Amino acid sequence: MDGMTYWFRYSAEPKAVPFGRQFAANVLRDWNLEHLTESVTLIVSELVTNAVRATGTTKPEVGYQERELLPFVAVRLRVSDLTLVVEVWDDSRALPRMRTPEPDAEDGRGLSLVQALSLRWDSHRHPSGGKVVYAVLPLMPAPVAVADAQPEPLPGRVRKPRGEPGVRPDAALLTRLEHLLERRFRRLVAFGV
Repeated sequence: MDGMTYWFRYSAEPKAVPFGRQFAANVLRDWNLEHLTESVTLIVSELVTNAVRATGTTKPEVGYQERELLPFVAVRLRVSDLTLVVEVWDDSRALPRMRTPEPDAEDGRGLSLVQALSLRWDSHRHPSGGKVVYAVLPLMPAPVAVADAQPEPLPGRVRKPRGEPGVRPDAALLTRLEHLLERRFRRLVAFGV
């Protein structure tokens, strides 16, 4: 699998963000790396959003003629050694910087999320113009050793969900959330936090 690369490009407009996420999810499924989907799609979403804001338009709807005049953003996923590298290119030469947003700010947290989800992230100016912002993730989750951990006993019976009648929690969403929180906990334990 080492050396595999897929890339995607789209005009620098808001529609590039969900298309970039879908591209990443499809590639990870093709590469049998579905366990990275949540982290990678969030990273792609944040980096493509930043690229669109830096070089394109934030108008929600863009006409065909305007789209033809917009610059591109590109996403590349590649496997290198034991890591997955997520790269986003745009034609701005201005390198991103981490910010500390105000508590009520609606933006400014994207690179903090990228940092939390990856082994490392950085950016550089591309020789052909523009810049590349990238994040590196391990292909395999880090092993976690939990001292004296005893599994909880299984319940004797399954309880009916509480709440409004007819309203049931989305089981798939709850499972994804549980897995994401479990990975975060393992990462914290692995780093001694």
